[in-house]
Amino acid sequence: MGKKPQHHGWPEAKKLCRLNQFDIAMAKRLGFQPDALIRAIPSPQQKWKLPVKDWVRDLHRERFGEVLGEKPEPPIPIENREEAARRFEQELYWGDYAERNADSIPSDTRGNTSPGRRSEPAGDDDRNVPF
Repeated sequence: MGKKPQHHGWPEAKKLCRLNQFDIAMAKRLGFQPDALIRAIPSPQQKWKLPVKDWVRDLHRERFGEVLGEKPEPPIPIENREEAARRFEQELYWGDYAERNADSIPSDTRGNTSPGRRSEPAGDDDRNVPF
């Protein structure tokens, strides 16, 4: 003969699985009974298995898109978003500006010489003349 199935209550499942009231509410919304949660406790050989608390939270987040008792992140104020967008556009502008004007910067200020230009002697005073 087989064993009789044990019927555990929620207080015992709460203690054994280390759950709080929010975790129990999420497990009930998912349709779990206390016995199923107790059977889902990972043994020491099952290191790949999540603890029951994390498992219930992940399942609830997948199905309902939220976790009970978790505070949602506050929305970013509009002023900060506008300022961040302005800064981003400014960075793009100056990065693009630097790329467009990279050829007009004298080679000695860039730190390298391009292969198409001749290097002039260091003592020549005409290198600052724009034409």
